[in-house]
Amino acid sequence: MNLFIFKNHNFIFIYFYARSVFMRTLNELEARLILILGNSFRNLKQLRWNVENHNKAYLEVEGKGNSYLVIVDHKGSGLIRLNGKPYFELDRYHTLIPIPFGSHKISLELSNYMDFGEKVDISPGIPFYTEIDSNAYRLYIYGSQVLDLVRSINDNEVKEDLGNALSKALREAYFESISKEQLFILSKLIRTTLDVSRMVQEIEDPLEVYKEDENRGKYERALNILKSELSRLVSKYGKRGELIGTGHAHIDTAWLWPFDETRRKVLRTFSTILTLLDKYDFHFIQSAAIYYEWIKTNSPELFERIKEKVKEGKWELAALYVESDANMVSGESLARQFLYSQRFYLENFGRIADILWLPDTFGFSASLPQIAKLGGVKAFATHKVFWNDTNTFPFNIFKWIAPNGEQLPAVTFGHGKGGYNSDFSASSVLEQYNNWVQKDQPMLYSYGYGDGGGGPNEDMLIRAEAINLLPILPKVELSGVNSYIRKIVPVEEWRGELYLETHRGVLTSHSKMKLLNRMAEIALREAELWSTLARTYDKEVFTRLWKIVLKDQFHDVLPGSAIKDVYKVTYQELEEVINTANNIASEAMLKLVGGRGDKTFVFNSLSWNREEYLEVNGKLVKVSVPSVGFSLLEPVEVKDRVVISENNNEYLIENKYYKIRIGRNGEVLSLFDKEANREVLGDKSNLLVAYENIPGWADAWDIEKGFEYTSFEIKASSSEILNNDGIVASIRFTYKFRKSEIIQIIRVYADSRRIDFITTLRMKDRELLLKSWFYFDLNVEKAVSDIPFGVIERFTWTNTSWDKARFEVPNQKFVDFSESDYGVVLLNNGKYGATLRGSSVGLSLTKTPIYPDPSTDLEEITFVYSLYPHLGDWKKADVVKKAYELNVPLRVVNGIHEVKSKSFIKVSDKLILEAVKVAEDDSNSIVLRLYEYENTRGEAIIELPFNVTEARSLDLLELNEVPREIKTEGNRIRIKYKNRDILTISVRG
Repeated sequence: MNLFIFKNHNFIFIYFYARSVFMRTLNELEARLILILGNSFRNLKQLRWNVENHNKAYLEVEGKGNSYLVIVDHKGSGLIRLNGKPYFELDRYHTLIPIPFGSHKISLELSNYMDFGEKVDISPGIPFYTEIDSNAYRLYIYGSQVLDLVRSINDNEVKEDLGNALSKALREAYFESISKEQLFILSKLIRTTLDVSRMVQEIEDPLEVYKEDENRGKYERALNILKSELSRLVSKYGKRGELIGTGHAHIDTAWLWPFDETRRKVLRTFSTILTLLDKYDFHFIQSAAIYYEWIKTNSPELFERIKEKVKEGKWELAALYVESDANMVSGESLARQFLYSQRFYLENFGRIADILWLPDTFGFSASLPQIAKLGGVKAFATHKVFWNDTNTFPFNIFKWIAPNGEQLPAVTFGHGKGGYNSDFSASSVLEQYNNWVQKDQPMLYSYGYGDGGGGPNEDMLIRAEAINLLPILPKVELSGVNSYIRKIVPVEEWRGELYLETHRGVLTSHSKMKLLNRMAEIALREAELWSTLARTYDKEVFTRLWKIVLKDQFHDVLPGSAIKDVYKVTYQELEEVINTANNIASEAMLKLVGGRGDKTFVFNSLSWNREEYLEVNGKLVKVSVPSVGFSLLEPVEVKDRVVISENNNEYLIENKYYKIRIGRNGEVLSLFDKEANREVLGDKSNLLVAYENIPGWADAWDIEKGFEYTSFEIKASSSEILNNDGIVASIRFTYKFRKSEIIQIIRVYADSRRIDFITTLRMKDRELLLKSWFYFDLNVEKAVSDIPFGVIERFTWTNTSWDKARFEVPNQKFVDFSESDYGVVLLNNGKYGATLRGSSVGLSLTKTPIYPDPSTDLEEITFVYSLYPHLGDWKKADVVKKAYELNVPLRVVNGIHEVKSKSFIKVSDKLILEAVKVAEDDSNSIVLRLYEYENTRGEAIIELPFNVTEARSLDLLELNEVPREIKTEGNRIRIKYKNRDILTISVRG
């Protein structure tokens, strides 16, 4: 239970006719309601905490059925235990704790974090015992809702009638007296036009006139009058539309506080919700399987109570292990988000989640609806699209069309006051309903304090009652999300990504976080694949490792918008995941080559033959390795040569494919493709530009629309040739800008089209966005980038406001610009944000905000981006495979095998083998995850290292069959696939 705070204190008059002689101003009505609220606290008695230690205290109390503990002036967030069991939350929004009938020990455990991560010196505050007069309290809330509605509408007739109704009711609930203690509680809980704080300060002596009002019957009479008057007004003006409400507690897995505090937030929040569910009839939704895992470990008894509420249908589950980022994670990461969350729900609650609930994630990739359907959900819901800074998202209910043409029902809610943390105030409901586009279908309304957790309080639930009594507002049902998605009938369609027109900087903030995430995803791919083939796969180990990565992909952690304490944990965690996974992969590869020996073998985990350069003993050699296999290290002869020459101002590099001119300042001046007989560049490129970027409160999140207004071109201050041996040519450039330093090695190979820019950043300067610009001599309208399990095409010209708003877009491993017979792709191994403009691209390299982590990108970091001009368009040039090759390096082990070369898995056709793992429910079966990215259909042949006895097409959960034509032929399987399919194939041998 909490108290409604008016934010508009203007002295507003309501116009009335002679018949309304008792009509009062809004401030007059509000003042009376405040005193009624004070009088709702009966038998107030100040209690005293028994302090156990600095963060624990307790007291004994007797509950009489309508008893509450009111705690004021506390510092920190607390868990209230009732007789030793988790019971309720103490925070700024949950200060009234219901006390059941009987004698109880109330314990308080405090954390030194406030709701939004503010660190404080903890204090348990001042506890008061009170008995709530429910009629007076409801009269206050109902009356406050009337005032809120009056202040929010422009219809003078409705305003007048509402004011008259409230005036008539409050005439019955006349003021007689109030105690100093009641005024004191008011002064701590609310701020209004009635200055109760000053009132309390002036009552210095124990004056007998200040005592509790004993005339209680008038409040019930007044409440009944108000109900009757409002019923008359509903008959006169009617209700408008239908609202389905769901209780919700958005809990950030980490943000302005560390993970450990979130564990405490979850326990506090879940305890509160269970207590309220025992008292009120409503539905509550909670995502993030990790939270349930925490509760199951930390409070098994509470977990059992949650299971009961899930069984009743009052507690609704939402998919994903955490509310993850949806742009920068790999397709396999999203698959595991569904796999581990849905299987946990099924195992513990007997059902999977029907909803993908991502109210706060910073944009959604085009492939998400397809992945979500394969993850078992029936609908998607978000609020975040209404944070757009340029365009208003046009729909509330629609069919989200996946790249393969499938449809997922989708809902965008909370467009207006409160958003996904709404409070059921009349003004919030009215604003959201006015903004609701499809008024022929019910509106979804999410209420409950969030971000820092907490969820609904009793005030919200009572306000919902009042909404049902008020005219011109929707009819309210608190029946939850699952009920909602059964009622809606999507008609409108949206195909493609749900791009968020804000928070564009999260694609770049915290470079190390991005790089470690990419490395962890790849390391786990390698470890699972090789240990599956070596039959050393440990399911428990991989589940544990994956869950660490999934946790760290939360939508404020991977995006780089959390505090420093969070990254102290995640960096160490991800480095340990990478090291562990690499060791697992190495051990598995050693087994596959007969154990440790003196022969050097090179391993390739990608599903195509590779011929590329590898560093061995400090020297680059070219090797050839088969698909998902190994070969003895036998360098391939490089017949072509690459040479560097120089003059006073330029370096000249020439290989089989190019003539390149590079200025001593690091700029690429010309890139002439000898095979295509054309210049690649339209202007000097690899132009490093630092932009001043000070976006305000959302420092780590945002890139200013006018970020280019103040810019600084950064030129190399020195350069030197590192290598000129004919096999590889490399030049090192050193850039100095203010206190920062950039080291870049440009590397060109003798017979490769790929040009690498190996970049080390030592950033000291703050509030900068650093980009590398490439300008291509191409005639293009679109660029292609990869997304989870696929690709996306985006317009690169700004014809519309929607195009203009996409001035920074997500990509994963590449962005390609192609004409019909020629193109250029920019590859990377850990950068996610880019500006696409005509035929140019500005790859974002670093962003250095002050808030919330002032140490963002202070650590040295090295990454690679590569230029790859190609004949043909992006499909003919296999740019998807080139992007994988940059990101998935060949691996080397020393073994004893007599076989010089072996391929374990071969995949024909245009399918990418994304993952190989042991099946969840059958250790004798392996699972292959593949996807089609060129928008074609056909039949793929997959060769395996064993004869196949059974092959099944499954969903991502490995639980349900996905119809697909599969044939087995010895060690081969033939699979029919369709456009942009995502395939999960379980194979038994």
